[in-house]
Amino acid sequence: MKTIWNRIDSWLAANAPEILNNLQPGATHEAIKAAEQFLEIEFTEDVKSSYRIHNGQLEERYSVMPYWQFLCLEGMIGEWNSWKELLDTADFKEEDGNDYGCASDGLIRTELWWNPKWIPIASNLSGDSLCLDLDPAPGGQVGQIIFMCHDDGYRGFIAKSLREWLEQLATDLEAGKYKFKKTSFYLKKQNE
Repeated sequence: MKTIWNRIDSWLAANAPEILNNLQPGATHEAIKAAEQFLEIEFTEDVKSSYRIHNGQLEERYSVMPYWQFLCLEGMIGEWNSWKELLDTADFKEEDGNDYGCASDGLIRTELWWNPKWIPIASNLSGDSLCLDLDPAPGGQVGQIIFMCHDDGYRGFIAKSLREWLEQLATDLEAGKYKFKKTSFYLKKQNE
């Protein structure tokens, strides 16, 4: 992860220092363990390694993750807790008593509207999250990154792991696929 983040940080230093300056320093071992205990999970090694380098971002602007705000551990817990409260108190049943349906490409469980083993790592600040999936469907991979929409039952596969997703981001940055404008809050694809 260090090599991947070095690539991302180098590109940001040359092209978007505002974004680089908005990334927080790494989380401590104790902070990562406390998050795991609260969430009652164990992060995959790539997630632990990434959060030791950057514990999310400082503000809701200038995000390194195109179209998403990179959550710090505290933000991750806050997003997860909001979903957990909804799961515990809300009625996710239709009038006929069936669960509201979810759909995916087969790699993501769809039994529940939200699964407590989906750990938010990024948010669009409109209720949608990119999540670390620690309870995939058969054929999926523990630690895959998925898209979770708050008002739509589709759950989408993003990458096999945080490592894979960040490595693709580093490659895309270096290939010139994204640009940064101070008038936007995140990186945008070149053709936008």
